[in-house]
Amino acid sequence: MKDHSLIKLLRTFSGEEIKEFGEFISNSYYNKRKAVKKLYDIIRKQYPDFNEKNIDKKNIYQLIFPDKKYSESSFSVIIHYLHDLAKRFITLKKFEENTFEYNFNLESELFDRKQTGNPGKILEKYLKELDPSNYLSDDYYKHKYRLKFEAMFYLIESNYGVYEKFLDKLDFQGMYKDFHYHYLIKSMRLYLNLLNTEKIYNRIYDKDRFGKMMENIESEIGNFEDAPIVKIYYYLIRMLIEESNDEFYFKVKEILNGISYKINIDDLAEIYINMQNFCKRKLSEGKQNFLREEFDILSKQLEAKTYLVNGNMHSIFYRNAVNIALKLKEHEWVKNFISIFKEDLQKEYRESNFLYCSAQYEFYVKNYDTSLEMLSKLKLDEVYLKYEVKILQMMIYFETDSHENLFSLLETYRHFLKNNEMLPGKKKKLYLNFYKYLNKLVNIKKKKDRSELREIKKMLESEAIVNNKDWLMKKIDEDMRETQYSKKLRRA
Repeated sequence: MKDHSLIKLLRTFSGEEIKEFGEFISNSYYNKRKAVKKLYDIIRKQYPDFNEKNIDKKNIYQLIFPDKKYSESSFSVIIHYLHDLAKRFITLKKFEENTFEYNFNLESELFDRKQTGNPGKILEKYLKELDPSNYLSDDYYKHKYRLKFEAMFYLIESNYGVYEKFLDKLDFQGMYKDFHYHYLIKSMRLYLNLLNTEKIYNRIYDKDRFGKMMENIESEIGNFEDAPIVKIYYYLIRMLIEESNDEFYFKVKEILNGISYKINIDDLAEIYINMQNFCKRKLSEGKQNFLREEFDILSKQLEAKTYLVNGNMHSIFYRNAVNIALKLKEHEWVKNFISIFKEDLQKEYRESNFLYCSAQYEFYVKNYDTSLEMLSKLKLDEVYLKYEVKILQMMIYFETDSHENLFSLLETYRHFLKNNEMLPGKKKKLYLNFYKYLNKLVNIKKKKDRSELREIKKMLESEAIVNNKDWLMKKIDEDMRETQYSKKLRRA
């Protein structure tokens, strides 16, 4: 029974929701079946584990109907009713938590029953209280349109036959504009998803209608001064389509600087993610000024808390923040970040990511022994973290001239990559390329022949997908400078 859809749903309930659901099914308006209430009282005692032995169907049936023989069909009916009640409970709870929808439907029903004094004024009050930071931008304009439309409807109904009382108050232009903005933003968000899907999965979709929409927006781009979010989404799309043109990234940044606090957090999260991905693509082209841009976006994400997903920071975000800041030599910032934001990580990944990022910090400040010590304490519970740890170990061995350890780990790492068929192609290439170039550097050091360094550097510069590319470039440059210095000494 543990795999029944009811049990799976109840596992998602919080402790408070389990209690509230008990009260919900005790209400005779929602449930008049005593057997259903008894079933829940038995099942809820097993929350949150719902151990299979304790929720055996036949045992539960005997507790509900002690004088009856077990009937599969009867039990199926009871559990079906309880499951339906659970779904109704979460639906009503969600509806009641949506303040706008609740109030909107309440006022509409009161008006239909002629139980409200002046619905126009009430709707006008809700309109003034509507805050764009509380809703996704497309929902904000949709709610504005609905409130204005209902106000118009109530005005006409309550003054039927007395046209002079409402004709001058009908805001058709405003309603059209709000609905138009809702449509444009909703459509552009959809287009952004399409474009990102194409990039990630190398898939081409039909974009003809979206292209026509963009042409129409471009022709009236100066008319959106009262809706800067429309311009932001428009420029984000242009930024994705015309990647060689940095202008649209900076247009988004400029608009955002003045209004970010007014934007709903979900919109803001999507905007920052698209900007951040653009920075990464620019960095892969060698435009190092976008590293500082990415760090600035990261700082804004932390300030606005757009990084939170179900109350937690994703471990990839945590590690990415450390990587960016270390490349900029923001060592003090990294030290504080690792410690302060540790508690925002999911509990099961918290310690491993804290130790790994601490090891990274120690590596960048050249405390190699401390870095290795921290890596040795790691319990590797994330797939990608296993690769990152091995890479950091190889970098430490390279820096400390621990040749035997490095040779051994390089070989182990090669087999590790080769045997992992579950690793996505792009990720595998990222890790394989690190191995390829580090192995070349190691062989050059072993042979003490630096003649291939320039060629390797040229190859690495043209390679977009390489883990720790900046560190590899730095090591090549150091070797080249050392070679030049040795030549000068020999000439002297």
